[in-house]
Amino acid sequence: MMTLVSRLRTAAHLDRLRILGLCAHADLTVCELAEILGVRRERIVRHVRLLARADFLCCNEQRPWRSYHLKAGKDGGLVQLLVDLLPHGAGYHKRDLQRLEAIRDARPKGPPA
Repeated sequence: MMTLVSRLRTAAHLDRLRILGLCAHADLTVCELAEILGVRRERIVRHVRLLARADFLCCNEQRPWRSYHLKAGKDGGLVQLLVDLLPHGAGYHKRDLQRLEAIRDARPKGPPA
């Protein structure tokens, strides 16, 4: 089990904080995260694995591909606190959320015919 300090060190990376901020709004695949953040998929895979190991993210394998979302933990909401501290109205987070909306709009609606 990771200590609190280890978990906070894991989260203390700009790209990982951005991933947490996005995963607070939607289940996202590695490809979607890479597209939104403008980061190579290989780096996103590494970040997602570290965040999952630190109990910040959960993997949803019900879709044909893996997607990730915030893990609701028994630790008093540490991950939610980190997300709440993000600067929602400016900078990277605002741009990331705009790109997330564009990806959501591009997703197919409803079940396939």
